[in-house]
Amino acid sequence: MIAVSIVEDIKDVREGLKKMIESAPGFLCLSAYGNAEDALKDLPEIKPDIVLMDINLPVMNGIDCIKKVKKICPNSL
Repeated sequence: MIAVSIVEDIKDVREGLKKMIESAPGFLCLSAYGNAEDALKDLPEIKPDIVLMDINLPVMNGIDCIKKVKKICPNSL
């Protein structure tokens, strides 16, 4: 199974992505976050294979967040 985490501030988009991932064979949605800060707290523990990152997030944007994710979860894509 390919484990995926989502970081997306728009709830309907986040939930839609989660449903699509969960319905795809071979994929598992481990987590979904509404902001970068919450994601950064949990991602080192759950270590997803893939992180789907929104760029226009409130407070910390997705580009800055993904830079931090790569440092704390170097094996995540």
